[in-house]
Amino acid sequence: MKKLLYILIALLFVSAAQAQDTPIREANDFYQKGEYEKAIKSYEFVLETHIEAAEIYFNLANSYYKTGQIASAILNYERAKLLAPQDKDVEYNLKMAQAHVLDKLEVLPELFIKRWFSGIRNAFSADLWSYLSIGLFFLCLLFACFYLYSNKVGLKKLGFFFAGISLVLSIVSYSFASTRTDEITKRESAIIFSPSVTIKGSPDVSGTELFLLHEGTKVKVIDQLGDWRNIQLSDGNEGWLKKENIEMI
Repeated sequence: MKKLLYILIALLFVSAAQAQDTPIREANDFYQKGEYEKAIKSYEFVLETHIEAAEIYFNLANSYYKTGQIASAILNYERAKLLAPQDKDVEYNLKMAQAHVLDKLEVLPELFIKRWFSGIRNAFSADLWSYLSIGLFFLCLLFACFYLYSNKVGLKKLGFFFAGISLVLSIVSYSFASTRTDEITKRESAIIFSPSVTIKGSPDVSGTELFLLHEGTKVKVIDQLGDWRNIQLSDGNEGWLKKENIEMI
């Protein structure tokens, strides 16, 4: 009886996995056939079921790009980049799409040490950094046992040294995992979706007009007040616009 129950449970899991995979396979078929409008609808349906993957966003972005919907393409390339920051294909296609954007903004220089740490952090996913942090912590405990219980001075010194190193690396790995998780869950950047929008100096229709932004430009949302969003550009300029003009990454 138990064996039959296990078989039924296994069949249910297999059926659920196949049902989940069918919409993705269908979207991929449309994409490979060049039926991009159908692919867009299928990929969007998959995302509505809360299935996220860099490959889905990448193919969706490509489909939008092929149909001339540049802002939507950039939005989904950026989402793919969040999940796969080291993917060169995503980066290349994103730059291709950004070349169509009217606003050409300067990027404020970033400190070398910050770029270096970002490169290391983005080398792995949040999950992998978490597993690494746990593994290093257990390694720390192992070396701590050598320090506490060994009768040999040499082993005690080595245990103390490597326990300290493992603990530091575990904390760093946890920090990287936490930062990567925040980047994915607390999304602060957005893409302009209006053909053009006037940025105001205050969250008010009658506020001072500062500058004009166009569809596809990436901004960072730093504050909000009602329906207004305080945005910052890559060149450091700030201003306010209505939330209806942007789509969060």
